[in-house]
Formats: sequence, structure tokens, C-alpha cells
Amino acid sequence: MHERQLFRDKLCNLMEDLSEKSPVFTGLILLTGIDAPGIAQGLFHSLSDFAVQIDDVEQIVISGRLVLTVLITLNPAHQSAIEVDLAQYAQASETDIATIFSLQSLVKVEKSRVGVHVVSKKMHPKILSTLATGIVSVNGNIESITRTQSEPTGFLFVVTGTTQTLLTSTISSLEFEYDLETRVYEL
Repeated sequence: MHERQLFRDKLCNLMEDLSEKSPVFTGLILLTGIDAPGIAQGLFHSLSDFAVQIDDVEQIVISGRLVLTVLITLNPAHQSAIEVDLAQYAQASETDIATIFSLQSLVKVEKSRVGVHVVSKKMHPKILSTLATGIVSVNGNIESITRTQSEPTGFLFVVTGTTQTLLTSTISSLEFEYDLETRVYEL
């Protein structure tokens, strides 16, 4: 047991030293199912015996359905064992888990991010289409969209690749068919 822990620690240290531009072996895990307390905890527990590094996590719950994605860096020799443990956890938790393993360079999190908060009594797809078109027109990339409130409905767009000033100017010049409140700010 002691030798296994030493090996795991050494592997973790090696993984930390990898250049961010060097390709590394990664696993993208997608878990879906009915939301319940302990689902994320169980997934992380399933991974905890392996010498992996968590590089990214996103979780959303919509109408009681959970979508959880986790990006890990790992030793390719552990792929099969991780897949077995994840399959066991999927069965025990009554969730679905899909994985994709590949060699890739990790992408840094953009330091400059802008929030675009929109609120409307009627959040029609035309509103979101017009807003997304405006964001793209200034080379903005929508990294995430999250609901912030109900009645009226509000969404927060997290945008990279552009500036608050440029987005504020662009969004204020857009024409929307429905009443809409917008706020643009640095995150």
C-alpha cells in the first residue's frame, strides 16, 4: 500500500509539471441522470483511488436532470480501470456515464471574461439569437450560459475574446423584438 501511495504521489507531481502546451492524455467524463444529493460526490469518490488530476468541471441541473462533465488528466495505463469503476458507479447510482479519452493540449481559462446579464418577461429564442449574433460580431466566444432568475427570466452569458466596452456598445445598438434589460460587466 505504501509503495502504491508513493507511486501515485510521484505521478501526480509529474502531471503538475507538464507544460500546458504539451499534449497530455485526458479523459472527458459525461454523467447524466436524475439529480439527487451525492451524485457528484460519488463520481469524485470513484476517481479518488487513481492518480488523476481534475482539470475542469461543469455541472448543470435543468428540470431535475443533471448533466455533469469532468475533464481529467491521467496515465493512459489507467484508462481501462477508470472505465470499469465509472461503469460500476453508473449502475449503482442509476446514471449514464460516457467517456472520451484522447491526447490533447489543455486550454487555459481566459483571464479576461465579460458577463452579459439579460432579463425579460418573455425570453423568446429571437432574443438569445440576436444577443448571440451581437457577441459573435465582436469575436466574442460564449463560454457558458446560466439561468440567474425566474419571473422574469434572466440569463448570464460568460464571454471571452472581447472587451466590456466593445460588448456594451454592440449590445446597446441591437434591436430586440421583446422588452429586455441588459447589463455588461467584467468578471
